[in-house]
Amino acid sequence: MSQSELTPEIFTAGYVGGPGQRAFYLQVRGSFGAHSYPIEKQQVAVLAEKLRELLLLIDAEDTIGSAVAERDPALDLETPIEGAWRIGTIGLAYEEQADLVVVLVQSATAADEEQDEEPEASHRFLLRRDQIRAFVLHAEAIVGEGRPICQLCGLPMDPEGHQCPASNGHRQMA
Repeated sequence: MSQSELTPEIFTAGYVGGPGQRAFYLQVRGSFGAHSYPIEKQQVAVLAEKLRELLLLIDAEDTIGSAVAERDPALDLETPIEGAWRIGTIGLAYEEQADLVVVLVQSATAADEEQDEEPEASHRFLLRRDQIRAFVLHAEAIVGEGRPICQLCGLPMDPEGHQCPASNGHRQMA
């Protein structure tokens, strides 16, 4: 297993591509350079949600409780984006003595295999609370930029609409 510990200056998520064709990435930047990891949109949403909960567990008065999600231009992905490996498993921890949040990511290839082998690669990111706060607000905003959701079936609608399964294909939803 290849594991490293990084203390990035920037911890962010973003996407490339248009609605319905987006590829999401988690990206860290620091003195070590920029590293990008392909990640699923839903993983970004859940990571932001759980990091928000973690901040509130650490401090119930944290400003994240009343903050509004907003895209931060400083957290846009840096190009070129070359994914190191796809993220599979994500873990969270809090190091109280250092007042750091730990985000552990493991590669999907090993995590998805049905064997007792250790993951091929993993990273521990050590992050300050202000970095986590900025990530949460930015990530929630970019996830919210996706395609609108159909009110009848709950599936994403393309810009030209979609054949809604809830209407048995009888009408085009726009």
